[in-house]
Amino acid sequence: MANDKPEEDADDAALAAWELGEGDTPDPAPHPKLAHFRALFAAHPDVAALTRALDAAMNDADDPVPVTVAVQPGLLRLLAHIETLDAAIAGRVPAPPERAVSQIVSNYLEHLLHRLVTDPTGHPHFAAVWNALCAAEGAPELAVPTGTAEPTPPQAEEGPF
Repeated sequence: MANDKPEEDADDAALAAWELGEGDTPDPAPHPKLAHFRALFAAHPDVAALTRALDAAMNDADDPVPVTVAVQPGLLRLLAHIETLDAAIAGRVPAPPERAVSQIVSNYLEHLLHRLVTDPTGHPHFAAVWNALCAAEGAPELAVPTGTAEPTPPQAEEGPF
């Protein structure tokens, strides 16, 4: 039985093509020296030290260590105020400012750990190490951007302010 709506036939054909992978473009072949560069990068003393530090951080089962953090009193009061509002919405008792600051610092450090594990060249020092290897090996096309270009101003977003 033929479909009375031709646009549905086109949609069905597009869905079938997608499911079969028609029109799927394969990823381009990696640079022929990429594996060699990765090995050179991993062997660099700074990267090897980073790898050891990352492994230790990921496998650390020790108890947390107390650290003193200096915070402006007004910012601490702001944090306490926001924590009171958030706690009220969640129906819980507000966390003391010390615990809120501890959580903020822990979140930052976990994010740093994740970024360095997934792409160490996201850090300027390791980007410079990678780019020096690319320059020394004659493959500037593999260099990573270092953020030295002029930043573009952020676009205004819709909002009340």
